[in-house]
Amino acid sequence: MKNRILIMLIAGTMVLFTACSPSDYSLGKTDVTSSDLKEGVAYSITHDASNPNIIYLKSLMNSKYQPLWVTPQGRSQLPVVTLKIAFPGTYNVVFGVETRGEHVYGDTAHFVIEKMCTDFINDVHWAYLTGGVGKNKTWYLDLDAAANCKYFAGPLYFCGTDDWWGTLTDKESATDYNGDGSIDSWSWEADWASNGSWLFGSAGAMDFGYMTFDLDNGANVHVVDNANGKEYNGTFNLNAEAWTLKLNDAKIIHDASRDGVVLDWQNYRVISLTENEMQLGVIRDNDPTQSNCLLVYNFISKDYSDNWTPK
Repeated sequence: MKNRILIMLIAGTMVLFTACSPSDYSLGKTDVTSSDLKEGVAYSITHDASNPNIIYLKSLMNSKYQPLWVTPQGRSQLPVVTLKIAFPGTYNVVFGVETRGEHVYGDTAHFVIEKMCTDFINDVHWAYLTGGVGKNKTWYLDLDAAANCKYFAGPLYFCGTDDWWGTLTDKESATDYNGDGSIDSWSWEADWASNGSWLFGSAGAMDFGYMTFDLDNGANVHVVDNANGKEYNGTFNLNAEAWTLKLNDAKIIHDASRDGVVLDWQNYRVISLTENEMQLGVIRDNDPTQSNCLLVYNFISKDYSDNWTPK
């Protein structure tokens, strides 16, 4: 009888301990709310003392929380982010954290740039993209209505989610670009001659429209997207150090068959950029039938296209 009572007491104690254990509490519960993520409390936005066009974003949260930034120059998960903004204007920042239950974001914060800083657009790639300060440059998807690919083997290539300029253009060793603890690096240059029957769905070759980037009183982009029946007037920011391009209020030209398989059509990885060609990568992350990958859209300049001679 005494042994039975002892066993019952031990079992009851174990149940009580399990019900109150921290590991059980951590499953599916969030200990940070949106109202907690306020500027000055959860993070800070400061201008550089010597150059106010340089902005520092700093997480003030405990290091156990993974920062999640949405900035004018793309997304980041670093505790401290440095922005170099060339043009005057009001810019938005959203700060979030990865908690035990979900991703939580605070309200949108703002900062103001009062003067232009040409130091940040002196990189030759700004000229490649736009033609230079006060000028504009137009780009086409490298597939026309006659099914001509004038520079690349096809208009769309496929790569791993950790690939970027370094791995695909400079042939650097792959790193964990996504920060998910694994390395996904590979590439497939799908040629139109062999894959055109399915690559863009039933639409096939067509006049996809154009994109015009300019540096005329700001960094502006105008997009005519014939495949999706859209036209955009927005702004952009090229980060020639991180090899990223962010579009505000606009999307790049792309095939209609993949419009819904990408959640973020504003942030791109610049895979290559020269005077005549440009490759922009965007993550396919909303396709239930296929795993995530980097969709690389291939573009050529209007000047190159107009002067192209079939070989």
